[in-house]
Amino acid sequence: MIYDDFLDNQVCFLLTVDWMGKPFRFSTIVLDVKDTITNQTYTYEGGLSDPDFSQSTSFTGVNVEGNNINLELVFPDVDWVAEWLQGRTLSQSNCTLAMIPTSNMKTTYTEQDKILLYTGKVTDPIIGTPDKPKGHVVFSMSNDTTVSSSKIMDSSFEIQVYNFPGLDQRAAAIGRMIQYPVGKYAPLVFGTPGTYPVRVNNTGIEFINKAQVSPVYTIDTTGSGIGLTAVYIIAYHPVKASTVRVWDQSGGNFKNTIRTALDTDGNLYSYTTYTLGGVIEDNSYVPALDEDQTFWASWDEDSGGYPAPYSTGSMSGAGDICLFILESLGLSYDRGAWMGLLNNLNLYRFAGYINDPNVLAWDWLQENILQWLPIEVVQGPLGLTPKMHLYFFSSKLEPQFHILESGQFEVVTGIQPLDIATVNKVTCKFCYQGQFDTFATSVTIDPTIPSSKQNPLLLQDNIAAVSYQKYGLKEEIIECPFVWDLDTAIRIAKDRIKVRALGPVGIEIKAFPRYGYLDIGDIISFTSTTLGLEKHLCQVISKSWSDNQWSFVLYLEDSTINRIR
Repeated sequence: MIYDDFLDNQVCFLLTVDWMGKPFRFSTIVLDVKDTITNQTYTYEGGLSDPDFSQSTSFTGVNVEGNNINLELVFPDVDWVAEWLQGRTLSQSNCTLAMIPTSNMKTTYTEQDKILLYTGKVTDPIIGTPDKPKGHVVFSMSNDTTVSSSKIMDSSFEIQVYNFPGLDQRAAAIGRMIQYPVGKYAPLVFGTPGTYPVRVNNTGIEFINKAQVSPVYTIDTTGSGIGLTAVYIIAYHPVKASTVRVWDQSGGNFKNTIRTALDTDGNLYSYTTYTLGGVIEDNSYVPALDEDQTFWASWDEDSGGYPAPYSTGSMSGAGDICLFILESLGLSYDRGAWMGLLNNLNLYRFAGYINDPNVLAWDWLQENILQWLPIEVVQGPLGLTPKMHLYFFSSKLEPQFHILESGQFEVVTGIQPLDIATVNKVTCKFCYQGQFDTFATSVTIDPTIPSSKQNPLLLQDNIAAVSYQKYGLKEEIIECPFVWDLDTAIRIAKDRIKVRALGPVGIEIKAFPRYGYLDIGDIISFTSTTLGLEKHLCQVISKSWSDNQWSFVLYLEDSTINRIR
């Protein structure tokens, strides 16, 4: 694809909406486009005004919901009210927006050449507007329409009497009546939670493997007294570990083998058992006292919980977790882009459990994983797309494009601060213990401490120190309930400082239509005689179309960080 093809040509936007197995093609001018695969020529019928196209990032994070595109169209030979009366609507139909260069109402580009801008679904269609044609419809083009109803857990995680024939709501055990966990949800467990670091002196730490993390539920008992055998469900899925440690409320614990079985609906679950004298290790464990007793598992002594879908061991790498959730959402996403960053994202390791049936998958992913990663998640041409932030490339950063300021790519503002809070001291609380509803430890990056006071949980940082001298102390406390890895906690805290410590700045650009190929998150090398910039690295954090031109906001790399990071 030659982007200079747009230089002396006009931009034509192309919209395809798939409804009832038929593609409807709209465009800003009537245009014939050849498909080189099928050898057919498709006519885009016009009827499309310049779309209200606007995208932005949340600056290391996610901004998906705010990037919808509003459209108004007339579908030929369709009576939308009549279709609605037959139970047929446009809602949830797939659609794509693209751009193509034209000259004299023609193009040399093919279907395979067109530049995709957005992929999504129809949401909130409005039909039957008075004084409008029968095929008239107003709708939003969105990629988040099914997010709100997509949950991590479904009803198959619920513990019910029918699913476990040996389970009775009240059964005799050790001479007392025990309330079994009917209606509870067996957890989804991932990673290897259970060990947390604590300080032992000014320079060292000790790792404690006594954390009680995920809930364990009794699903059967046989015998009584010292002959009691208890069966515990520890997860409603296969796990990588072959053994697990279970804790009672008073700190007694045992370690035993993990087994799997199928419930009466054919769902696989993982369980372990306790019989006095019949476990791998027994430390004053009490299997049952009364109906209020709770049990908890730790997973750090073996291979952990749910198997990683794209790497080895338990699912703990952020890349594996993101793909696991994205594949369950029913949304468009750029799988190739996520796989391309898999190794980078898997450096960030998470662990824990989920057993709340009301947790929404996308909300959970944003709040607990994505916001701590060095990426922007944007609506790309193929759907949800990760873009590595400017400061987090593991090797020398090579820009994707080299651009020279001109009348076609023109700076319209001075270098100005971006709307983001300055931070130079970060405390990251991590290792969340489910039984006690507390964080077991924390790590702090503090620019005010002398070198002699550093320890593995209290660290200096050069960028934070420069920021402290410039702005004074700017402190933030963050909570990461699904982080159990010390290196990840330190990485998250330092990432926070790397992006926010020195007051990030940017510029606004006005550009000719040809620059529509630039996507949110792209890294460019920019030379500007106006600002005195020479091949300066920038990242696109905002993109919009209006009055036949593009507007971009470029985040500028801070040379100070380059010298001290």
